[in-house]
Amino acid sequence: MKHLNKLVLAIFMFAGLSSQAQDSNNPWSLAFGVNALDGGRVSAAGSVADQFSEYFNAKDYWSMVPSVSYVSVSKYVGDNFSFGLTGSFNRLEKLVLPRVGGEYVVATVDEMYYGIDAVVNYSFGTYLNTFEPTAHVGGGYTFIGDYSGGTVNGGLGLNIWLSEKIGLTLRSTYKYSFDDVRTEMPTHMQHFAGVIFKFGGKDTDGD
Repeated sequence: MKHLNKLVLAIFMFAGLSSQAQDSNNPWSLAFGVNALDGGRVSAAGSVADQFSEYFNAKDYWSMVPSVSYVSVSKYVGDNFSFGLTGSFNRLEKLVLPRVGGEYVVATVDEMYYGIDAVVNYSFGTYLNTFEPTAHVGGGYTFIGDYSGGTVNGGLGLNIWLSEKIGLTLRSTYKYSFDDVRTEMPTHMQHFAGVIFKFGGKDTDGD
């Protein structure tokens, strides 16, 4: 938990650097919740169809910790685009290795996972005043045990707004690693589920 506290403090310090640039449309958003790691099946599989065929197989491939494990802050920059930072931690317990005898091998590991990712988000608009699909690209730096490396990221998300400023958020991110040793820093997926808040709008009527 001490790692999360440091992470929250660092992200709020970043947000505070430009807090005076708020506008009437609540340009800032803050999200926090849980994340799950898909232990590298996307880099073990040989085809795109095979990579994502077990996308929802949490039982066999996902690793999670039972606590708040990510915090994200973003700033709207115009034309449906926003820029954000996400910090996360987890414990990688399942690492998918390439096929052996026609079957994937899921190795049992025990490595702490830390990630810090910069992302550009694009909103496709809000439908039925509730559903906001999004896409994102960016890059980050990941630590797994004694190893670390950069990744190029991309993915899709969905915000479900319960009110004007509060909602639920879901996101999946594909993290491509340039490391040749996949057991050290594999290409993997990270899934996020949490609560999102919008804020920063000016009081235009003096209340």
